[in-house]
Amino acid sequence: MNAVQITDAALIEQAEAMAKLKGVTVSKIITDTLAEAFRMENYFNARAQRADPVKALEILARAGVGNEPDEGDA
Repeated sequence: MNAVQITDAALIEQAEAMAKLKGVTVSKIITDTLAEAFRMENYFNARAQRADPVKALEILARAGVGNEPDEGDA
């Protein structure tokens, strides 16, 4: 098992508070958070591979066409 040194006091406090709230160890919070970050990275990378930039730009070009701005819009 590898040890991780966290030097950010605020981050440590947040991890400890979350661990206490969930009734788990700080190590579990860190492990779960890293796992979720990796899952999200994989998800967005897969989405990016399916992206069609030309189609996206076409959609953005017609976004809002024919609609007046709402009151308060700049």
